[in-house]
Parts: sequence; C-alpha cells; structure tokens
Amino acid sequence: MTAAPASARDPALATGSGSLYNHLMMFAWLGVVHAVVALVAVACYFLPHPVATCAIALVALAALTPVTTPHPAWGLAIARAITKAAVRYFPLTMEWEDERAYLDAAAKGVPAVIGLEPHSVLPLSIVAFGNYFFFTESTPECVRNSRALATGTIFVIPVLKHLWSWLGMDAISRRAMKTLLDDGRSVLIIPGGVAECLQMRPGVETIYLKKRFGFVKLAIQTGASLVPAFTFGQTRSYSYWRLGPPLVPHVVAEVFARACRVAPMVFWGKWGSPIPNMVPMHTVVGKPIPVKKQSEPSNEYVQEKLNEFVAAMESLYARHKGKHGYAESTLVVL
Repeated sequence: MTAAPASARDPALATGSGSLYNHLMMFAWLGVVHAVVALVAVACYFLPHPVATCAIALVALAALTPVTTPHPAWGLAIARAITKAAVRYFPLTMEWEDERAYLDAAAKGVPAVIGLEPHSVLPLSIVAFGNYFFFTESTPECVRNSRALATGTIFVIPVLKHLWSWLGMDAISRRAMKTLLDDGRSVLIIPGGVAECLQMRPGVETIYLKKRFGFVKLAIQTGASLVPAFTFGQTRSYSYWRLGPPLVPHVVAEVFARACRVAPMVFWGKWGSPIPNMVPMHTVVGKPIPVKKQSEPSNEYVQEKLNEFVAAMESLYARHKGKHGYAESTLVVL
C-alpha cells in the first residue's frame, strides 16, 4: 500500500505558513535553550537582587525536576500545538511506501526500528512522526505508543528535557531501546547521530551508516523490522559553522562530540535566530525489512542486514529525489 503524501491530500500543506503564531511556536520549540541561557546570564548579572535569585532558583528547580509519566495534559497540549505549528510552518509532509505492511506487523505485536536520515544540524522531521503517532486521529492504536530516541544531552537541559519528552522523545540508550522493543513498541532513531554532523558538506546529502551495527543487532535480538526513512529538505533548514580544520584538527572535534554527545557547531536560521528557515520537508518511509529473531546473531548476519538497510536507504533516495528538488544532489553513505 502506497500512501499519498500529506501535501497531495491537503493542498494547503503544499507551501509553508509563516504566521506569527507559527513563528512563536517554532521559537518555543527550538529557542528554549537560548531563552534559558539568556535568563541565567541576566540573572547572574543582577545578583543578589531577589528577582535574579528567584530566576536562578526556578531554572535549578526545572533542572532537578524529573520527567514523569503519564505526562501532564497541559504538557501534551503544548506538544500538540508545537507539532501542528511545525507541520504548517515548513511544511512537514510524509509518505509511506508500504504503510499497510508496517501497521499489520504492529497489530501482531511486531515492533519496528525506524531509521530516519539525515541527521542534519537538527533532525527536525522527527516531529512529522510525532504528528503521525500521537496527533493524527486516523493513526491506529497499535503504533500510538511508539517513541523517538535522541541524544541524552537534551535530557539534562532545564525545560528542554520536559518539552522534548512531551513531543514523544526519550534519551537514547541500548537499555531504553531494548525495553521498548521487547514491549512491542516501535522506536524511531537517527542512526547517523552526532558523528554524521561532523561529516556534513554543503550541497551533499551525507549519512553515516556503514559502521552502525548496534541498532541492527538490537533489531535482530528483539525481532523488530528495520524501516528506512529519508527526509528531503531538512539540510536546508539551518546554516552553520562547525569546529574543525583549519582552526583545529578534525580529531579534536570528534573528541568533543563523543564527550559531550553534541556536535561542536554554531547554527542559525531565520534572521540569525534559532527559528529554522521555512523550507518544505518531505519524509518518505520505505518498506519494512524483516529480520530473523536471534538472541545472539552472528556478525555476518548483522552485517548482511545492515547492508540491506543501507541499500534500501540508497534506493529510497534515488527513487524519490527527483520530485523533491534533489535530482542533481548526491547521497554519500559513510
């Protein structure tokens, strides 16, 4: 079953909506770190004023307050507002090559590991999946408990950790991913991760997959299918400057990225702000790749399934790039 792109079903989504409301929602989503840093900086300057002390105390309280489930209704309302605004703003659209196979497997309790590429500066198209999983009434119940997994650095930042959790994301770890898959819940990950950010080049779509054995092995151990997905347009959402040659050797940037679990870069969007550029993003979700469940798969079988996943991602990109303005663009798989 091939699902029509959302833009084909709703002509209003063919172009983005740059309303003031949508801009405010984008800042609430992506500018919260900047707002927290600015608040702390101003408060520190005015210490020991009681208001400044109170502001720092509130930030500290937010940092120490754990993310709990079930999430509060007001938090989910904020997440829904941000998600729907993002869908309109860029706009975000999604297309499934075989949605029926994915849903039939989920209905039988077979989870999926959806590998979404590219990472880009920020993997903003994760929100398109959030819209599909949580805020689209027609989505079947069997996949509404899916979760996206992102770098743990996000989940130590005050306010941001709660917001992204409400948006459907958790800190990535082998244990967290295995727990979800063992429970029959599908997960969405960005396999290339931070390492992929260090390899990005303007005008080239770069994905880092050939050494990513971990997620494939975990899928095999839990019997989860592998589902490739690619978002066209995401790499155009931000401009950036990245730490590296000639300022410092590339290895310095790699060490920083591994230690902090974030890429050493400065990025900016509209008006030099954290609000991303309003560029259409279209995500194509490929056909599920079945695996044979094995508690201790051989290295050869893991390599075989990784090769199959990489080939499926390359094929997905080649089949769809022309109609999304990437006909002359090259996909580099590292």
